[in-house]
Amino acid sequence: MSLPQNSTLSSVPSISPSSCKRRKRMQITNVKLITELPDELLLKILMTMSTEEAVRTSLISKRWEGVWKKLPHLSFDMRKTVTSKEYLIDRSDYIAQLITKVIRNHGGHMECCKIQHFSYQIRDGMLETWIQLLTRVKHTKCLELRNLRSRRTGSSVAWLSPNIFSHPDLTSLLLFRYDLESALAFDNCHNLSILRLEKICAEAAVFNTVIKSCPFLKVLVLDITWYTRTGGLKIHHDNLKLLHLACTDIDYIEVSAALLDIFSVNYVFVRECYVRLSIPRMLQFNKNDWLAEANMPHISYNISCGDQGEENIAHEFVVSRKNYNLRRFTSLTVSVDVMDPKEVHMLKEFLDVWGREVRKLEIFFKDNNVLKEEGESSVDVAQGKKWERFYLNADFIVKDVWMYNFSGLNEEEFVLASRFVTQGTMIKKLMIKTSPTNENNWLGIQTAVAKLMELPKGNKELNIVFF
Repeated sequence: MSLPQNSTLSSVPSISPSSCKRRKRMQITNVKLITELPDELLLKILMTMSTEEAVRTSLISKRWEGVWKKLPHLSFDMRKTVTSKEYLIDRSDYIAQLITKVIRNHGGHMECCKIQHFSYQIRDGMLETWIQLLTRVKHTKCLELRNLRSRRTGSSVAWLSPNIFSHPDLTSLLLFRYDLESALAFDNCHNLSILRLEKICAEAAVFNTVIKSCPFLKVLVLDITWYTRTGGLKIHHDNLKLLHLACTDIDYIEVSAALLDIFSVNYVFVRECYVRLSIPRMLQFNKNDWLAEANMPHISYNISCGDQGEENIAHEFVVSRKNYNLRRFTSLTVSVDVMDPKEVHMLKEFLDVWGREVRKLEIFFKDNNVLKEEGESSVDVAQGKKWERFYLNADFIVKDVWMYNFSGLNEEEFVLASRFVTQGTMIKKLMIKTSPTNENNWLGIQTAVAKLMELPKGNKELNIVFF
């Protein structure tokens, strides 16, 4: 079919053969330049691609053939390769074999591997093969396994060998949507620092055995359901720093964790449930509020820097969007030393990860927020400048802010309160509560609150109340 003479294509200038040759030479030159880059830079390019795309680069040339094998992270999602339900079993088996081949061909130890698979790979033993290969051969540090399209008819029961997760190089494990009828796979798991059991169904006794078998956990995330609603959940851990708990009705819950700094609860429906908490670092956590507002996801955080140079695994976990979806939490409680620049910075990082409206934010000023004696340095110039960078993310909106132990004499407390007033992050009210030790300074507190009221409000409807 010929085009009409007045077609807009007639106005497009033709490309001369010489132009085509020049463009082709430029493309060849660009490919050559990229190929000549050192492996470190090529790896950075491959890390921006999916695992499938990265593996395919081995077809470009011999130079590229082995680069992908040095990738620290591999990720497989069988949903993207299996689209027809009619051939789901055969096709998923074929893709599972390819995944196994890619893992075997990987050239070294692996930082992290993520696999999303179907329930067929549980039943045919492929899941077991992957775990053994990734832990015993590839020495993977972080392993994430997700079961897809489960109908909860027994096809998701993960029958795994004893001690399969106990390799010393494995430090972080995520299991998603499996049924567990035994805890043998977790025997002697002294290696795990992070354990996430999400959408897992088992008896309470199985969960208790799993938790007890991992004595060095620092982060524990439980989003679980029970086969039967009898029994109780027991969490006794001396090293635990972060605990997230989401479960249905159960008879009782016991938590004993001397070092726990972060405790979050999401939709725990308890029917006359006995709750016993021994968490001495989190005195601000009120279990009565938790039980009364079971439908309001709540997170409580005692901000603590720890020793110099010590990795704060709980803080890094909670502020990482890829690891922890904080957007579901609408009630927050934090305890902070505003005299410590590091804790102030951690507070800002913690609040900045929210992308939705928060109903209630409680801030407890620690008792060690005492005024510096005259002539005492405020840690150095950085101490005085910490508030210059304390501007909250524009996406962070909170209805009510409650501040406890407000002294009225502490300038750091006043500056933090003023940020909430002037930035417009609060919608309704700022409630300021003094501590019994500050009652003698009632006039100072009144003066500080009066100054807050005189500040230009980011939200004109904001009410400031102290009591």
